[in-house]
Amino acid sequence: MSGFDVRMDMRGYLATQTRDPRPLPPFPHGARADDERDFVAAKLTELASSTLRTSPQLNHPYLAPGAVYDSVWTWDSYFTGLALPDEQVAHFQGALCILLEAVRPDGRVPSLVEPDGTASYDHMGQPVHAQWALAVVRRTGTTAWLLPYWDTLVSIRDWHDRECGSRHGLYTWTDESGTGIDNDPAIYGRPGGTVGLVDMNCFHAREWSAMAQLADLLGKPGAHSYRARASGLVRAINTFMWDARSGSYRHLELSRRHRPTRQEVTWEVPLLVGSWGTLFPLWTGVADPGLADRLIREHVLSPQRYLSGFGIRSMAADEPMYNNEPMADPSNWQGPVWGLSTFLTCYGLARYGYRAEAVAVARRLVNLMADDLRANGTVHEYYHAETGQPLFNPGFVSWNLFAVRILADLDAGLDPTAIEPGS
Repeated sequence: MSGFDVRMDMRGYLATQTRDPRPLPPFPHGARADDERDFVAAKLTELASSTLRTSPQLNHPYLAPGAVYDSVWTWDSYFTGLALPDEQVAHFQGALCILLEAVRPDGRVPSLVEPDGTASYDHMGQPVHAQWALAVVRRTGTTAWLLPYWDTLVSIRDWHDRECGSRHGLYTWTDESGTGIDNDPAIYGRPGGTVGLVDMNCFHAREWSAMAQLADLLGKPGAHSYRARASGLVRAINTFMWDARSGSYRHLELSRRHRPTRQEVTWEVPLLVGSWGTLFPLWTGVADPGLADRLIREHVLSPQRYLSGFGIRSMAADEPMYNNEPMADPSNWQGPVWGLSTFLTCYGLARYGYRAEAVAVARRLVNLMADDLRANGTVHEYYHAETGQPLFNPGFVSWNLFAVRILADLDAGLDPTAIEPGS
Protein backbone atom coordinates (compact mmCIF):
# COMPACT_ATOMS: atom_id res chain seq x y z
CA MET A 1 0.00 0.00 0.00
CA SER A 2 1.34 3.40 -0.99
CA GLY A 3 1.99 5.90 1.76
CA PHE A 4 0.57 8.63 -0.49
CA ASP A 5 -2.58 9.15 -2.50
CA VAL A 6 -1.97 7.97 -6.05
CA ARG A 7 -3.65 10.46 -8.33
CA MET A 8 -3.83 10.16 -12.10
CA ASP A 9 -6.30 11.70 -14.53
CA MET A 10 -7.35 8.40 -16.09
CA ARG A 11 -10.62 9.80 -17.40
CA GLY A 12 -8.78 12.53 -19.26
CA TYR A 13 -6.26 10.07 -20.65
CA LEU A 14 -8.91 7.64 -21.87
CA ALA A 15 -10.72 10.46 -23.63
CA THR A 16 -7.66 11.00 -25.86
CA GLN A 17 -7.29 7.36 -26.91
CA THR A 18 -8.70 5.74 -30.04
CA ARG A 19 -7.95 2.27 -28.67
CA ASP A 20 -8.95 1.06 -25.24
CA PRO A 21 -5.83 0.62 -23.07
CA ARG A 22 -7.65 -0.84 -20.09
CA PRO A 23 -6.64 -4.36 -19.11
CA LEU A 24 -8.40 -7.49 -20.19
CA PRO A 25 -10.01 -9.53 -17.38
CA PRO A 26 -7.87 -11.13 -14.66
CA PHE A 27 -7.08 -14.81 -15.13
CA PRO A 28 -6.18 -17.72 -12.87
CA HIS A 29 -2.49 -18.20 -12.32
CA GLY A 30 -0.15 -19.84 -9.88
CA ALA A 31 3.35 -21.10 -9.29
CA ARG A 32 4.44 -24.36 -10.89
CA ALA A 33 7.62 -26.34 -10.83
CA ASP A 34 8.32 -26.23 -14.56
CA ASP A 35 8.21 -23.36 -17.04
CA GLU A 36 6.16 -22.73 -20.15
CA ARG A 37 8.90 -21.31 -22.34
CA ASP A 38 7.89 -23.26 -25.46
CA PHE A 39 4.26 -22.18 -25.29
CA VAL A 40 5.18 -18.55 -24.62
CA ALA A 41 7.82 -18.55 -27.37
CA ALA A 42 5.37 -19.87 -29.94
CA LYS A 43 2.60 -17.42 -29.04
CA LEU A 44 4.81 -14.34 -28.73
CA THR A 45 6.58 -15.17 -31.98
CA GLU A 46 3.17 -15.01 -33.64
CA LEU A 47 2.53 -11.62 -32.03
CA ALA A 48 5.98 -10.26 -32.95
CA SER A 49 4.76 -9.24 -36.40
CA SER A 50 2.64 -6.53 -34.73
CA THR A 51 5.86 -4.67 -33.89
CA LEU A 52 7.06 -4.60 -37.52
CA ARG A 53 5.87 -1.42 -39.22
CA THR A 54 6.30 0.68 -42.34
CA SER A 55 4.95 4.12 -43.20
CA PRO A 56 4.90 6.03 -46.50
CA GLN A 57 6.21 9.07 -44.63
CA LEU A 58 9.25 7.24 -43.22
CA ASN A 59 12.29 6.16 -45.18
CA HIS A 60 12.84 2.88 -43.37
CA PRO A 61 10.90 0.02 -41.80
CA TYR A 62 10.69 0.35 -38.04
CA LEU A 63 9.56 -1.17 -34.75
CA ALA A 64 6.59 -0.06 -32.64
CA PRO A 65 5.72 -1.38 -29.18
CA GLY A 66 2.14 -2.43 -29.95
CA ALA A 67 -0.98 -1.73 -27.86
CA VAL A 68 -1.82 2.00 -28.26
CA TYR A 69 1.72 2.88 -29.43
CA ASP A 70 2.52 3.25 -33.15
CA SER A 71 5.57 5.52 -33.07
CA VAL A 72 9.30 4.89 -33.20
CA TRP A 73 10.04 5.17 -29.49
CA THR A 74 13.73 5.17 -28.63
CA TRP A 75 14.29 2.55 -25.98
CA ASP A 76 11.22 0.49 -26.90
CA SER A 77 12.55 0.02 -30.43
CA TYR A 78 16.06 -0.67 -29.15
CA PHE A 79 15.06 -3.40 -26.70
CA THR A 80 12.42 -4.85 -29.00
CA GLY A 81 15.06 -5.21 -31.70
CA LEU A 82 17.51 -6.90 -29.34
CA ALA A 83 14.84 -9.52 -28.62
CA LEU A 84 13.93 -10.13 -32.27
CA PRO A 85 15.62 -12.80 -34.43
CA ASP A 86 18.25 -11.77 -36.99
CA GLU A 87 15.88 -12.15 -39.95
CA GLN A 88 14.00 -9.06 -38.71
CA VAL A 89 17.10 -6.92 -38.35
CA ALA A 90 15.96 -4.56 -41.15
CA HIS A 91 13.29 -3.11 -38.86
CA PHE A 92 15.78 -2.86 -35.98
CA GLN A 93 18.24 -1.01 -38.20
CA GLY A 94 15.53 1.09 -39.83
CA ALA A 95 14.18 2.38 -36.53
CA LEU A 96 17.66 3.58 -35.57
CA CYS A 97 18.15 5.28 -38.93
CA ILE A 98 14.81 7.09 -38.56
CA LEU A 99 15.86 8.46 -35.17
CA LEU A 100 19.36 9.42 -36.32
CA GLU A 101 17.97 11.24 -39.34
CA ALA A 102 15.78 13.28 -36.96
CA VAL A 103 18.69 14.45 -34.77
CA ARG A 104 18.77 18.25 -34.68
CA PRO A 105 21.82 20.13 -35.99
CA ASP A 106 22.91 20.79 -32.41
CA GLY A 107 22.95 17.05 -31.65
CA ARG A 108 19.74 16.75 -29.62
CA VAL A 109 17.96 13.48 -30.28
CA PRO A 110 14.18 13.09 -30.44
CA SER A 111 12.39 10.84 -27.99
CA LEU A 112 10.17 9.49 -30.75
CA VAL A 113 9.20 9.86 -34.40
CA GLU A 114 5.55 9.57 -35.39
CA PRO A 115 4.42 7.47 -38.39
CA ASP A 116 3.78 10.72 -40.28
CA GLY A 117 7.43 11.70 -39.82
CA THR A 118 6.93 14.24 -37.01
CA ALA A 119 9.75 14.09 -34.48
CA SER A 120 9.18 14.99 -30.82
CA TYR A 121 11.85 16.78 -28.77
CA ASP A 122 9.65 17.33 -25.71
CA HIS A 123 12.01 14.92 -23.99
CA MET A 124 15.40 13.74 -25.15
CA GLY A 125 15.72 10.14 -26.20
CA GLN A 126 17.55 7.70 -23.98
CA PRO A 127 21.29 7.55 -24.79
CA VAL A 128 21.36 4.20 -26.59
CA HIS A 129 22.21 5.10 -30.18
CA ALA A 130 25.83 3.97 -30.34
CA GLN A 131 25.14 0.66 -28.60
CA TRP A 132 22.17 0.20 -30.91
CA ALA A 133 24.38 0.81 -33.95
CA LEU A 134 26.92 -1.69 -32.60
CA ALA A 135 24.21 -4.33 -32.23
CA VAL A 136 23.10 -3.78 -35.84
CA VAL A 137 26.69 -3.96 -37.12
CA ARG A 138 27.20 -7.28 -35.34
CA ARG A 139 23.99 -8.71 -36.75
CA THR A 140 24.45 -7.52 -40.31
CA GLY A 141 28.19 -8.05 -40.45
CA THR A 142 28.70 -4.73 -42.23
CA THR A 143 29.56 -1.15 -41.30
CA ALA A 144 28.87 0.41 -44.71
CA TRP A 145 25.36 1.51 -43.74
CA LEU A 146 26.69 3.26 -40.62
CA LEU A 147 29.36 5.46 -42.22
CA PRO A 148 26.91 8.27 -43.17
CA TYR A 149 25.69 8.40 -39.56
CA TRP A 150 29.05 8.52 -37.77
CA ASP A 151 29.19 12.30 -37.52
CA THR A 152 25.65 12.26 -36.11
CA LEU A 153 26.70 9.84 -33.38
CA VAL A 154 29.62 12.12 -32.52
CA SER A 155 27.32 15.14 -32.41
CA ILE A 156 24.98 13.31 -30.02
CA ARG A 157 27.85 12.67 -27.61
CA ASP A 158 28.93 16.31 -27.89
CA TRP A 159 25.41 17.47 -27.10
CA HIS A 160 25.20 15.28 -24.00
CA ASP A 161 28.54 16.62 -22.79
CA ARG A 162 27.42 20.23 -23.29
CA GLU A 163 23.89 19.96 -21.98
CA CYS A 164 23.99 17.10 -19.48
CA GLY A 165 27.58 16.87 -18.24
CA SER A 166 28.05 17.42 -14.52
CA ARG A 167 30.55 16.85 -11.74
CA HIS A 168 32.86 13.83 -11.68
CA GLY A 169 32.03 13.13 -15.33
CA LEU A 170 28.48 12.14 -14.38
CA TYR A 171 25.44 13.13 -16.43
CA THR A 172 22.11 14.66 -15.46
CA TRP A 173 18.76 14.26 -17.20
CA THR A 174 17.68 17.51 -18.85
CA ASP A 175 13.93 17.15 -18.28
CA GLU A 176 11.54 16.54 -15.40
CA SER A 177 10.43 13.17 -16.82
CA GLY A 178 10.68 11.12 -20.00
CA THR A 179 13.53 8.81 -19.05
CA GLY A 180 11.50 5.73 -19.93
CA ILE A 181 11.08 4.86 -16.25
CA ASP A 182 8.39 7.46 -16.55
CA ASN A 183 7.39 8.32 -12.99
CA ASP A 184 10.59 7.52 -11.11
CA PRO A 185 10.22 9.86 -8.11
CA ALA A 186 13.91 10.74 -8.35
CA ILE A 187 13.22 12.73 -11.52
CA TYR A 188 9.47 12.98 -12.13
CA GLY A 189 8.35 16.54 -11.47
CA ARG A 190 11.79 17.71 -10.37
CA PRO A 191 13.67 20.50 -12.19
CA GLY A 192 15.50 19.25 -15.26
CA GLY A 193 19.27 19.16 -15.18
CA THR A 194 19.47 18.58 -11.42
CA VAL A 195 19.46 14.79 -11.03
CA GLY A 196 22.12 12.26 -11.93
CA LEU A 197 20.23 9.02 -12.52
CA VAL A 198 22.01 5.71 -12.04
CA ASP A 199 20.26 4.17 -15.05
CA MET A 200 21.08 7.02 -17.40
CA ASN A 201 24.72 7.13 -16.32
CA CYS A 202 24.98 3.40 -16.97
CA PHE A 203 23.55 3.98 -20.44
CA HIS A 204 26.17 6.67 -21.03
CA ALA A 205 28.96 4.31 -19.97
CA ARG A 206 27.69 1.78 -22.52
CA GLU A 207 27.52 4.53 -25.14
CA TRP A 208 31.16 5.50 -24.63
CA SER A 209 32.23 1.86 -24.84
CA ALA A 210 30.16 1.33 -27.97
CA MET A 211 31.60 4.48 -29.56
CA ALA A 212 35.11 3.11 -28.98
CA GLN A 213 34.26 -0.18 -30.64
CA LEU A 214 32.55 1.55 -33.56
CA ALA A 215 35.49 3.90 -34.06
CA ASP A 216 37.78 0.89 -34.33
CA LEU A 217 35.47 -0.85 -36.79
CA LEU A 218 35.03 2.25 -38.95
CA GLY A 219 38.64 3.38 -38.77
CA LYS A 220 37.61 6.63 -37.11
CA PRO A 221 39.67 8.58 -34.56
CA GLY A 222 38.85 8.82 -30.88
CA ALA A 223 38.64 5.18 -29.75
CA HIS A 224 41.23 5.62 -26.99
CA SER A 225 39.47 8.71 -25.66
CA TYR A 226 36.07 7.00 -25.78
CA ARG A 227 37.40 4.05 -23.78
CA ALA A 228 38.88 6.41 -21.22
CA ARG A 229 35.53 8.19 -20.89
CA ALA A 230 33.75 4.85 -20.38
CA SER A 231 36.24 3.75 -17.71
CA GLY A 232 36.08 7.09 -15.94
CA LEU A 233 32.30 7.04 -15.85
CA VAL A 234 32.23 3.50 -14.47
CA ARG A 235 34.60 4.59 -11.69
CA ALA A 236 32.44 7.62 -10.94
CA ILE A 237 29.27 5.53 -10.70
CA ASN A 238 30.90 3.10 -8.28
CA THR A 239 32.51 5.90 -6.28
CA PHE A 240 29.80 8.53 -6.00
CA MET A 241 26.56 6.63 -6.63
CA TRP A 242 27.21 3.69 -4.32
CA ASP A 243 25.77 4.08 -0.82
CA ALA A 244 27.68 1.78 1.55
CA ARG A 245 25.16 2.28 4.35
CA SER A 246 22.25 0.83 2.39
CA GLY A 247 24.24 -1.46 0.09
CA SER A 248 22.65 0.06 -2.99
CA TYR A 249 23.34 2.53 -5.76
CA ARG A 250 21.58 5.89 -5.42
CA HIS A 251 20.53 8.62 -7.80
CA LEU A 252 22.28 11.89 -6.95
CA GLU A 253 21.24 15.49 -6.53
CA LEU A 254 23.57 17.34 -8.92
CA SER A 255 22.13 20.85 -8.95
CA ARG A 256 24.52 23.66 -9.74
CA ARG A 257 26.36 24.58 -6.60
CA HIS A 258 26.47 27.91 -4.85
CA ARG A 259 29.11 28.63 -2.23
CA PRO A 260 27.65 31.23 0.11
CA THR A 261 30.31 30.90 2.85
CA ARG A 262 33.89 29.72 3.23
CA GLN A 263 33.40 25.96 3.13
CA GLU A 264 33.52 24.47 -0.35
CA VAL A 265 30.89 21.83 -1.04
CA THR A 266 32.80 18.66 -1.94
CA TRP A 267 30.10 16.04 -1.33
CA GLU A 268 27.10 14.72 -3.25
CA VAL A 269 23.65 14.20 -1.74
CA PRO A 270 22.01 10.86 -2.61
CA LEU A 271 18.31 10.60 -3.34
CA LEU A 272 17.09 7.80 -1.12
CA VAL A 273 14.48 6.23 -3.39
CA GLY A 274 14.73 2.61 -4.46
CA SER A 275 13.60 2.68 -8.06
CA TRP A 276 14.49 -0.05 -10.54
CA GLY A 277 16.94 2.31 -12.27
CA THR A 278 19.32 1.90 -9.32
CA LEU A 279 19.78 -1.76 -10.35
CA PHE A 280 21.18 -0.88 -13.78
CA PRO A 281 24.82 -1.41 -12.73
CA LEU A 282 24.01 -5.15 -12.66
CA TRP A 283 22.61 -5.42 -16.18
CA THR A 284 25.28 -3.16 -17.66
CA GLY A 285 28.19 -4.78 -15.82
CA VAL A 286 29.14 -1.43 -14.29
CA ALA A 287 28.93 -2.71 -10.70
CA ASP A 288 32.13 -3.76 -8.96
CA PRO A 289 31.72 -7.49 -8.15
CA GLY A 290 31.73 -7.03 -4.38
CA LEU A 291 29.13 -4.30 -4.58
CA ALA A 292 27.04 -6.40 -6.95
CA ASP A 293 26.94 -9.30 -4.49
CA ARG A 294 25.59 -7.09 -1.74
CA LEU A 295 23.08 -5.39 -4.03
CA ILE A 296 21.79 -8.74 -5.24
CA ARG A 297 21.60 -10.47 -1.86
CA GLU A 298 20.14 -7.59 0.14
CA HIS A 299 17.91 -5.95 -2.44
CA VAL A 300 17.24 -7.75 -5.74
CA LEU A 301 16.46 -11.14 -4.17
CA SER A 302 14.64 -9.69 -1.17
CA PRO A 303 10.85 -10.26 -1.25
CA GLN A 304 10.56 -7.14 0.91
CA ARG A 305 12.21 -5.08 -1.81
CA TYR A 306 12.41 -5.96 -5.52
CA LEU A 307 11.61 -9.66 -5.78
CA SER A 308 7.94 -10.28 -6.52
CA GLY A 309 6.21 -13.60 -7.03
CA PHE A 310 5.88 -12.55 -10.67
CA GLY A 311 9.24 -10.99 -11.49
CA ILE A 312 11.14 -7.86 -10.49
CA ARG A 313 9.22 -4.91 -9.11
CA SER A 314 9.85 -1.55 -10.73
CA MET A 315 10.21 -0.02 -7.27
CA ALA A 316 11.20 -1.54 -3.95
CA ALA A 317 8.11 -2.59 -2.02
CA ASP A 318 9.21 -0.86 1.18
CA GLU A 319 9.32 2.59 -0.44
CA PRO A 320 6.53 4.90 0.78
CA MET A 321 5.42 5.70 -2.79
CA TYR A 322 5.23 2.04 -3.84
CA ASN A 323 1.94 1.27 -5.58
CA ASN A 324 0.40 -0.88 -8.32
CA GLU A 325 -2.10 1.54 -9.80
CA PRO A 326 -2.93 1.44 -13.53
CA MET A 327 -1.53 4.61 -15.10
CA ALA A 328 -0.54 6.07 -18.45
CA ASP A 329 1.25 9.27 -19.40
CA PRO A 330 3.13 8.51 -17.22
CA SER A 331 3.13 4.74 -17.22
CA ASN A 332 3.53 3.33 -13.74
CA TRP A 333 7.06 2.28 -12.72
CA GLN A 334 6.40 2.78 -9.00
CA GLY A 335 5.86 -0.90 -8.27
CA PRO A 336 4.35 -3.05 -11.03
CA VAL A 337 6.30 -5.85 -12.67
CA TRP A 338 7.45 -5.06 -16.20
CA GLY A 339 9.04 -7.34 -18.77
CA LEU A 340 11.98 -4.94 -19.02
CA SER A 341 12.60 -4.63 -15.29
CA THR A 342 12.51 -8.40 -14.92
CA PHE A 343 14.42 -9.62 -17.96
CA LEU A 344 17.26 -7.07 -17.87
CA THR A 345 17.75 -7.72 -14.17
CA CYS A 346 17.87 -11.46 -14.89
CA TYR A 347 20.63 -10.94 -17.46
CA GLY A 348 22.41 -8.91 -14.78
CA LEU A 349 22.01 -11.63 -12.16
CA ALA A 350 23.52 -14.18 -14.53
CA ARG A 351 26.38 -11.82 -15.37
CA TYR A 352 27.43 -11.80 -11.70
CA GLY A 353 27.15 -15.56 -11.19
CA TYR A 354 23.54 -15.85 -10.02
CA ARG A 355 22.34 -17.88 -12.99
CA ALA A 356 20.07 -20.25 -11.06
CA GLU A 357 18.41 -17.30 -9.34
CA ALA A 358 18.01 -15.54 -12.69
CA VAL A 359 16.29 -18.59 -14.17
CA ALA A 360 13.93 -18.83 -11.21
CA VAL A 361 12.99 -15.14 -11.42
CA ALA A 362 12.52 -15.12 -15.20
CA ARG A 363 10.38 -18.27 -14.99
CA ARG A 364 7.90 -16.43 -12.75
CA LEU A 365 7.10 -13.83 -15.40
CA VAL A 366 7.26 -16.25 -18.33
CA ASN A 367 4.66 -18.43 -16.61
CA LEU A 368 2.48 -15.42 -15.81
CA MET A 369 2.61 -14.42 -19.47
CA ALA A 370 1.64 -17.97 -20.43
CA ASP A 371 -1.50 -17.66 -18.31
CA ASP A 372 -2.26 -14.26 -19.87
CA LEU A 373 -1.77 -15.65 -23.38
CA ARG A 374 -4.10 -18.58 -22.67
CA ALA A 375 -6.80 -16.40 -21.14
CA ASN A 376 -6.57 -13.30 -23.33
CA GLY A 377 -4.49 -14.22 -26.37
CA THR A 378 -1.97 -11.48 -25.63
CA VAL A 379 0.26 -9.93 -22.97
CA HIS A 380 0.01 -6.60 -21.14
CA GLU A 381 2.37 -3.67 -20.63
CA TYR A 382 2.76 -4.32 -16.89
CA TYR A 383 1.35 -6.45 -14.09
CA HIS A 384 0.41 -6.05 -10.43
CA ALA A 385 3.45 -7.12 -8.44
CA GLU A 386 1.42 -8.67 -5.62
CA THR A 387 -1.45 -10.35 -7.49
CA GLY A 388 -0.22 -10.82 -11.06
CA GLN A 389 -3.31 -8.99 -12.35
CA PRO A 390 -2.80 -7.30 -15.75
CA LEU A 391 -2.89 -3.55 -15.23
CA PHE A 392 -2.76 -1.81 -18.59
CA ASN A 393 -2.38 -1.94 -22.38
CA PRO A 394 -3.19 -5.40 -23.69
CA GLY A 395 -1.25 -6.06 -26.89
CA PHE A 396 1.95 -4.45 -25.64
CA VAL A 397 4.48 -6.77 -27.30
CA SER A 398 7.63 -4.60 -27.32
CA TRP A 399 10.40 -5.84 -25.00
CA ASN A 400 8.07 -8.54 -23.69
CA LEU A 401 9.54 -10.46 -26.62
CA PHE A 402 12.52 -11.23 -24.39
CA ALA A 403 10.21 -13.87 -22.91
CA VAL A 404 10.71 -15.80 -26.16
CA ARG A 405 14.40 -16.35 -25.43
CA ILE A 406 15.28 -15.39 -21.86
CA LEU A 407 15.28 -18.88 -20.35
CA ALA A 408 17.21 -20.40 -23.24
CA ASP A 409 19.70 -17.53 -23.05
CA LEU A 410 20.24 -18.06 -19.34
CA ASP A 411 20.67 -21.81 -19.83
CA ALA A 412 23.27 -21.19 -22.56
CA GLY A 413 25.05 -18.31 -20.84
CA LEU A 414 24.05 -15.83 -23.56
CA ASP A 415 23.10 -12.17 -23.27
CA PRO A 416 21.83 -10.55 -26.48
CA THR A 417 21.97 -7.13 -24.81
CA ALA A 418 25.68 -7.22 -23.92
CA ILE A 419 28.05 -4.86 -25.73
CA GLU A 420 31.37 -6.43 -24.75
CA PRO A 421 33.45 -7.67 -27.72
CA GLY A 422 32.70 -11.27 -28.53
CA SER A 423 29.50 -11.37 -26.49
